[in-house]
Amino acid sequence: MNAILMGFEVLFANPMNLLLVAFGIFMGIFFGAIPGLTATLGVCLMIPFTYKLAPVAGITLLVSIYVGGISGGLITATLINIPGTPSSIFTCWDGYPMTKKGRPDVALALGVVASLIGGTFSAIVLFGIAPQLAKVALYFNNWEYFAVSLMGVAIVVGMSGNDLIRGLMGALIGLILGAVGLDVITGSSRLCFGQWQLQGGITSTALMMGLFAIREIFDQTKDMNKSREKIRLEKVSFLPPWKELKQCGRSILGGSLIGTGIGILPGIGQNAATILSYNYAKSVSKNPEEFGKGSPEGICASESSNNAVNGGALIPLLTLGIPGDMTTAMMIGGLMIHGIQPGPLLFTTNIDVVGATMAVYFIANFVMYFMELGLMKVFVKMINIKLSLLFPAIILCCVLGVFAMNNRIFDVWILILFGIVGYVLKQLNIDLTPVILGYILGPIVEKYYRLGMIASNGNFLDLFSRPVATIFFIVSILFVIVPYTKLGKRAQQRKI
Repeated sequence: MNAILMGFEVLFANPMNLLLVAFGIFMGIFFGAIPGLTATLGVCLMIPFTYKLAPVAGITLLVSIYVGGISGGLITATLINIPGTPSSIFTCWDGYPMTKKGRPDVALALGVVASLIGGTFSAIVLFGIAPQLAKVALYFNNWEYFAVSLMGVAIVVGMSGNDLIRGLMGALIGLILGAVGLDVITGSSRLCFGQWQLQGGITSTALMMGLFAIREIFDQTKDMNKSREKIRLEKVSFLPPWKELKQCGRSILGGSLIGTGIGILPGIGQNAATILSYNYAKSVSKNPEEFGKGSPEGICASESSNNAVNGGALIPLLTLGIPGDMTTAMMIGGLMIHGIQPGPLLFTTNIDVVGATMAVYFIANFVMYFMELGLMKVFVKMINIKLSLLFPAIILCCVLGVFAMNNRIFDVWILILFGIVGYVLKQLNIDLTPVILGYILGPIVEKYYRLGMIASNGNFLDLFSRPVATIFFIVSILFVIVPYTKLGKRAQQRKI
């Protein structure tokens, strides 16, 4: 409670922090609403610009973009049947049919209200669980950190579904990229190929901007000159009709619970949460036949869950230093450029940052609600910006941001290289999520595995003397093996 109160105090002590919340929400909705840009990209682009800010101001901006970006995806999903973010794909299924019925204002209002409730619910869980989990994490040994990090990679690979092989390939690529630089134990140079600039590792911001921003621009450039349908919208009410909102009660509650729970598990993210929440809402609905035809419950289930993931994903980030989803993986870079290492000791060494993160996340959900509905016409006009004007501005921000961090032109070449790599990976249908989380979690897995082996004199079985580490390790194995066995059974059934 002291951390939370301190966070609100620090946040309100400087009016600039409140301005950054508003600016971050605005930019987040903008990035979330334009298909292809996403909240992850918004956070990634802004990380270099937080370098000159105080740590609390920097994390305030990033968390605000996160909240606005995830919710902003519902705008285009509802109005033109194109999800602004991948997590809004299920919003398309009912939001757009409701728009075609002449009720886009109701669909948008329902989505934003569900986003507010889901985000606020996960904020309350963040207040309650994070401090307690941090206390438990202080008793973690090398083996516990190794097993939890390994579970994060395994979950992402396992969630690749039918593309398990591609998921493994993506994770392997990420692990190799994370190994570039000086060895964490011996200090020897690895995979640097004679380039001294690589001894500090591949710059995370340059790599992520390349894989997301530059790759997306490469991918969308072929459609840049195609005409896009202009979106028009009348005024949107701050409250949807009570009849529909009341009907969505169970969908919102279920989405909030599922989203928060999925967010706490490292590496899964919004996509899995929306799938589970949408299916749950359909199974408990009195009118399941309406799903896919403009059901208010479908909209609320999707939007409450993907926003609830946000607060859940911040819990492992703050308490274990392990990202809960792709966007929080980016935030690790935002903290580390200020010399802040996420993890249980953060609650002792930087209690103001922890408290501010919790306070900002709670407030940002309300700012998002009023700003998104109040300025809906503005965001619709921004969506209509020509890509030929938008893309050059994004490239300029990427180049300036990457160069400004270390004043090295080498990082700009890294940016361009991984833009090309990201484009090639997309053409090969290799998801970037395992790549990024392999890159982030790989060094953590390696470090604690080797420290554990050193401490146990090379005896790996020592891991099984620690119950918590054993459980996480077994879960990691299951997340890889179970999908593989299911694929094998399907292949046999097809042969039969």
